[in-house]
Amino acid sequence: MLSDGLLSNFRSIRSFTSYRCEVNPGTVEREISFHVDLGPATERHGDVFPVYQIPEGRQAWLGDWSFNGGGKLSRELSVGGSLGRIVDESHYVYVLNCAVYAGEMKIFSPARAIRYCPGEWIAVCFHHMGAALDIQVRATFRFLEVPAPAEAPIIALQNWAAASTHDGFPGLPRLEER
Repeated sequence: MLSDGLLSNFRSIRSFTSYRCEVNPGTVEREISFHVDLGPATERHGDVFPVYQIPEGRQAWLGDWSFNGGGKLSRELSVGGSLGRIVDESHYVYVLNCAVYAGEMKIFSPARAIRYCPGEWIAVCFHHMGAALDIQVRATFRFLEVPAPAEAPIIALQNWAAASTHDGFPGLPRLEER
């Protein structure tokens, strides 16, 4: 179950299109596209929008996605943000950051497919930066959904923030030790 804020954002999705092609009994090709309204006139709870939850017993390999900032081209407004995952009811983990100008569309493709595990949500954190304009933004994903391994993967999350510019990341030498 999603937290109240994420559930509210999920419900604010204005359109949703899905394509599903069962290639064989274990492999499904999926394409999902959705749009939301962003800007000062839009009520939302944070910037994270859950899109698709990976079913139990399945995993997904995301290969391509695009962001499209609707309207006419404007360098005064940048929209985009990050592609990520929700690993429990409210914990969003950034995977990759991306951005487009209003009126622009870009297709992104990682060097290798990004794995999503059973129960995780494919999610987008939209950022609205620049001019205070209302805009519609769209994200589209293409991924393969296949059976998950019999043994559940071991997932570890780590959050860290520096108290000063001299703090090092855990597991790496401090700056003065390099």
